[in-house]
Amino acid sequence: MHVLRVSPPLSTRSRFQRLALRAALLAVYCSVISTSTAGAKGGVVTPPPTPVLSSVSFIPATVAGGSPSTGTVKFGSATDGAVVTLFNSDPTIVTVPAETVVSGGQSSGAFPVTTKAVTSPTVVTIMATAFGVSRTGTLTVIPATAPPVSDIVTITRALWSVGLLRIDATSTNPNAILSVNLTASNSFMFNLTNIGGGRFQDQRPWLDNPQSITVRSNFGGFATRSTVK
Repeated sequence: MHVLRVSPPLSTRSRFQRLALRAALLAVYCSVISTSTAGAKGGVVTPPPTPVLSSVSFIPATVAGGSPSTGTVKFGSATDGAVVTLFNSDPTIVTVPAETVVSGGQSSGAFPVTTKAVTSPTVVTIMATAFGVSRTGTLTVIPATAPPVSDIVTITRALWSVGLLRIDATSTNPNAILSVNLTASNSFMFNLTNIGGGRFQDQRPWLDNPQSITVRSNFGGFATRSTVK
């Protein structure tokens, strides 16, 4: 007895192959989703380690009373953004902010330090704390022999366009902290990013044209420039 085997037409076989391929891909996709969901629910996904505060330092570390300095807090790795609290052992001589912020994606942040006149060398300790870890640094304040000398600030670009404000500036002190202020009201807007070599820059969304901005340094220098083309 002869059995007649009828092969499906080529178009039918092609359709079967496409359906089989789609089924296989769907199975792989479901497997991936299932594994991901199980990991999220089962707690097997390990969160990234918390950055560890490594140091707090000052430039200059020895300063004449009445002159400023710049403090820096550093982490061992980049943060997702961190608030570092600061404690001052002698606020009658040295002034620091109560806290400083390290921006997301950065491993360090700077904060301004001001000092008062002293009659003898005085060592002041600053303690920084973040994520349960504390570090200390010292600043030595000595008697001044001359008035403090300000740095020279130059604004190389101040441009507002379609809701975006771009500022570039320089300072003769590469360790300066440059803040951008609205000239009309002298109100703080934001700090520029120190990109090294005495150069600073930043760009921020800004709804209205500020017309004029003033860049001020914690070392005393400042400059003003129009943001109108």
